[in-house]
Amino acid sequence: MPQHLRRNLLIGLAIAIGLYFILGIYADFDNLLQAFQGFTWYLLPLALALTFVNYLVRFIKWEYLIRVIGIRIPAIPSFVTFISGLTMTISPAKMGEVMKSFLLKDYGDVPVSHSSPVVVAERATDVIGILILGGAGTLAYGFGREVLAVTVILITLFIILVQTRGVCLRLLKLAERLPLIRRFAEHLEKFYESAYILLKVRHLLPTVLLSTIGWFFECLAAYVCMRGLGVDISLMLTTFIFVFASLAGALSMIPGGLGVTEGSMTGLFVANGLDRGAAVAGTMLIRLVTFWFAILLGLIGISLYGSLSRKTGPGNNLA
Repeated sequence: MPQHLRRNLLIGLAIAIGLYFILGIYADFDNLLQAFQGFTWYLLPLALALTFVNYLVRFIKWEYLIRVIGIRIPAIPSFVTFISGLTMTISPAKMGEVMKSFLLKDYGDVPVSHSSPVVVAERATDVIGILILGGAGTLAYGFGREVLAVTVILITLFIILVQTRGVCLRLLKLAERLPLIRRFAEHLEKFYESAYILLKVRHLLPTVLLSTIGWFFECLAAYVCMRGLGVDISLMLTTFIFVFASLAGALSMIPGGLGVTEGSMTGLFVANGLDRGAAVAGTMLIRLVTFWFAILLGLIGISLYGSLSRKTGPGNNLA
């Protein structure tokens, strides 16, 4: 494992331990322990399996996106590359998953500027899928409309800008005049060309559908966690709370949304009638199943990546 990645994970883990200790104080450790003791632990593998289904669906989306821009690599290396990127779930808004582009460069000489827009398209379609899932809850509960509205506006403006080809090309030409950017001009053009193709409506529709399906399985995983605690809560409310907290964490640009996601989730559970012990226990279980599990899978992916053949040669894995 790269030294900087190990350091970032250790820092994230240390922050999380401190954060969960504070949540424990908020809930009262006796109440929190009682909530965990009442958890139906055989449901934990089911919740993890539902989360893993989300990753499988999103891997299908990953495969679709890289093929749209002409990248062809065998299924197993592609899956290992995708899973390895989950390690960077702890990065701000998960954009550290651009690491997958460097793995593609290492494995098949795929230019980073060519493949990195795939990560941007992944995040954009993930957000749209999450908004679709959370929209019904926002209308039903009348909460979080501002956060969802800001997210919708930002993602829409971004896609419109990328698809306004004339404006983007002129901006690129202007940027090329700057001394510090001039040497990256070719890479910026490749990045834009890939992004322009990936964010076309005909590619957005299937990828947004896959994102919505995938993230619904993760919402189901959160629901299983809450039901395992014996909490009488609807799937719609669980989905809304999970979606709102996840978006709040992403918009905060704090690595992994640590603190913001947990605080939002706990606060919304309490606001909807849960006692503090159950709210904090539910938040911790959901983050274990949907956040820390992803990082664990990413670490497994990185260890597996080391056994793959390196540098198969430029063009050998490309269409």
